Amino acid sequence: MRFLRLFTAHPASVGENYFTHALAASKIALKFAIAVPMQLIHAVFPFICPPLGSDTASMTKFLKKMSPKARKRAKCSNCSCE
Repeated sequence: MRFLRLFTAHPASVGENYFTHALAASKIALKFAIAVPMQLIHAVFPFICPPLGSDTASMTKFLKKMSPKARKRAKCSNCSCE
């Protein structure tokens, strides 16, 4: 059981189960995996604006939306959890 807690303690602390937490973390990782090469292209060719929401303003907005508090708020918007 102690081993299982390694996978469930942190997700539970932010109000998620293992799978919903893994999905959220994967979305963040994928967004960064797209943003990094786009920013490198922009670094070499500054006249090319970073596409696909990979600019810093879009990334900041995305990260705020994906924060554990925001995800919990969105999940609880139709109930009285707060």
